[in-house]
Amino acid sequence: MDIPFSTACRAVLSSQKGRTSFEAVLTAILIAIFIFIAVDRFYLSVKTVKETAMTVEMANLRSSINYYVMFDGKLPISLKEMIERSMEASRGGISGADYNIVIAGKYVESMALDSEGYPLDPFGNRYSYNSGTGRVNSSTKGYEHW
Repeated sequence: MDIPFSTACRAVLSSQKGRTSFEAVLTAILIAIFIFIAVDRFYLSVKTVKETAMTVEMANLRSSINYYVMFDGKLPISLKEMIERSMEASRGGISGADYNIVIAGKYVESMALDSEGYPLDPFGNRYSYNSGTGRVNSSTKGYEHW
């Protein structure tokens, strides 16, 4: 039995149309999955970079507090005070040499500050400071005990 040419063409075209729609949906789903994975990896890497920056900044703040105690003999009242105040130490004639070593500058330099002049962690929150113990922590949720 012979099938007319026009009927055969319609059958092939209709099956290709369905297959093409299925392929388009499948491709869109795969692209969406790849975009989701890429965005997730991006945010994970940004978080890791911020955590590393916070570790370095907190170490620098803690060292600055130690320098403050060495030069001023007391703990600073706030982190803002360490940003505003300068330190200067001079030592001349070390080991019989005739040169002078001078350390000068602010206790804390080049940190992000909020509108009131307090340093911010990489997540955009203030560092917390205990003026009784000299302990510096982040106020970002989940990082308070670093």
